[in-house]
Amino acid sequence: MLDAFVSDPFFGIFLTLFFYLLGLKLHQKWQLAIFTPLIFAIICVIVFLLVFDIPQTAYDNGGQFLSIWITPATVCLAIKLENNYQYLKENYIPILTGIISGVLLHTILILALYLLFFFDGELFATLYPKSITTAIAVGVSESLGGLESLTVAVVVFTGILGAAIGPGLFKIMKINDPVAQGIALGTGAHAMGTTKAIEMGEVQGAMSSLSVVVTGLTVVLISPIAEILLNIFFR
Repeated sequence: MLDAFVSDPFFGIFLTLFFYLLGLKLHQKWQLAIFTPLIFAIICVIVFLLVFDIPQTAYDNGGQFLSIWITPATVCLAIKLENNYQYLKENYIPILTGIISGVLLHTILILALYLLFFFDGELFATLYPKSITTAIAVGVSESLGGLESLTVAVVVFTGILGAAIGPGLFKIMKINDPVAQGIALGTGAHAMGTTKAIEMGEVQGAMSSLSVVVTGLTVVLISPIAEILLNIFFR
């Protein structure tokens, strides 16, 4: 019976959605990082495949259909930008300053890791878009010659880490301004950070949502510079 279920092309889709919705229910009841729907679903899918010795190709037969929604998801980010345009209009200087500073610091960090651990060009391209939402990061990684699957994993890890430690850092650094908090979470932890920002307040959520979009656009616009760095340092 299990073999028949696994061979079904909808197996991957069903398995992913089942664990995601289960994680969502658990996270609503217990606000623990492990029950964050995305990370919970990833862990459960991996464990399920290992326990029942199901090859990844069987999962991909259906799971790959989920990837067709990446492009529509990217387009839908424009809705966030339109809904929060007023915040951008009123706070464009701190928003752009925070986002550009974050993107530049992130680029410097990746270059520093290259110097310390002797990255090759493929790994640099894989890690470079780690701080933007998955829908955009996959396209940037592909265009630069990175490993898309590893990029997705790094993006998820970055978002979870940022959402987990962000509020604590705000307290330590005494960052109490809701606009600054939202920009930091959206710029550094994309969609995961936005989820946490929404929990913190309406302004934080709106600013984080807006920052996700603008950060993604900024990285896309400066990705040709990253490609030049790749050619200079790695090729």
